[in-house]
Amino acid sequence: MLKKYVAVCLTAIGLACAGCEQAPPVEPSPPDKPPAVETPTQKTTPPEEKTEPPSKDAEPVKPTEPKEEEPTVEKGVEDMRVKVYYPDESGLRLVEVEREIEVTRDENKYVATVEAMMTPPTESELTEIFPKRARLLDVEVNDGVATVNFDEGLRKHFAGGSAGETFLIGSVVNALTNFNEIKEVRILINGEEIESLAGHMDLSAPLERMGYLMEQ
Repeated sequence: MLKKYVAVCLTAIGLACAGCEQAPPVEPSPPDKPPAVETPTQKTTPPEEKTEPPSKDAEPVKPTEPKEEEPTVEKGVEDMRVKVYYPDESGLRLVEVEREIEVTRDENKYVATVEAMMTPPTESELTEIFPKRARLLDVEVNDGVATVNFDEGLRKHFAGGSAGETFLIGSVVNALTNFNEIKEVRILINGEEIESLAGHMDLSAPLERMGYLMEQ
């Protein structure tokens, strides 16, 4: 009996020790988290600027008026006044009048002066002396001598007598010798020297100022 008792005690002690050696219970792991879902970034709209209504006392804004374009002025153009000559209605003398001419270079003032005189006068007491179909070709000035070149129309269509020839030549000579740099005037037809315009006056040499034609 004693042996059975001892065997039972040993068995009970063995079972008690076996229960003490058991591992502690394992805590369950937390469930996996679902993958994070990215939220689309929203664009931030800037707040609209508030426009305040104009004050009643504020002056109304006038629309900008387009600027008027200034007239283009050609460079080098100069207006000047010159003296030219026409016979009076009695045909006894030359009368001095002023004309405004437009020149673009220094030597052109001589051409413009003669052309102004070839235009019929606007004054009722003066008469036209140049033929309508005469044309001035050019004017050159060298060493105090102005060489005035007309086309054949001056000689072909001239219908005056000795007084008319003298007044025509004298008007050209006196108008050009008003310029200080000109002392004498030579008359050419188509670039060639002539002895006379209509057989009354010697034109074979340059002529000086004919101031006596303006005296009565």
